[in-house]
Amino acid sequence: METKICGATRPEEIAILEHEDVRYCGLWTGIAGHPNDLEDARFAALAACCRNVTPVAVCVRKPVADLVALLRPTRVRMVQLHGFNTPRDVAELKAAGFTVIKTLHLADQGQCPEARWIAAYDAAGCDIYLMDRFGGPDQIGSCGKALPEPVLRDWRHRLAGRRIWLAGGLTADRIATLSEQDGIEAFDIDSAARHAGQICRKAARMLVTAARPADSYRLTA
Repeated sequence: METKICGATRPEEIAILEHEDVRYCGLWTGIAGHPNDLEDARFAALAACCRNVTPVAVCVRKPVADLVALLRPTRVRMVQLHGFNTPRDVAELKAAGFTVIKTLHLADQGQCPEARWIAAYDAAGCDIYLMDRFGGPDQIGSCGKALPEPVLRDWRHRLAGRRIWLAGGLTADRIATLSEQDGIEAFDIDSAARHAGQICRKAARMLVTAARPADSYRLTA
């Protein structure tokens, strides 16, 4: 399984992700008021720091036209729509040549505000669905709480055949267990990768190691 660590704000954090073989780095834009939100110039500068790690633009309310204008001069070609975006937003980003990840906000009983649009997201060309726990209108992500197991099981079944990522309260222990199951391509992590608010090398290493399948390890004498 692959790992994505979200909310980098400094070149030193990206260097950690590069060193620890993290696959994806989430750079936040259009998330007003959040301490990890990046002004456009800083977003572009951090995207340029990504060499082996793949940068992903994570946005909530930024208009698609503004987002495309920001991303075109950079090497960012993956966009995570973390708000309640319509299928039209997905279609516009696909037409502009981007890989689109659409977050599905799942409540504790499995309700999902975007459920009615999934067929339309498919038709618009959505590439990946990210399952995340819905903490309410004021906390639609990074709530640090895991999805209940029955909800996770049900939605994995409902999304079968599609590319699925998972977020929400992921620890190294939980990732180690889930990495032995089918149906999840990548883990999207924020708080578990941090110490004192900053991305931490040791935490990143533990998370990447936990995501590796057991058969990738070899005993040595």
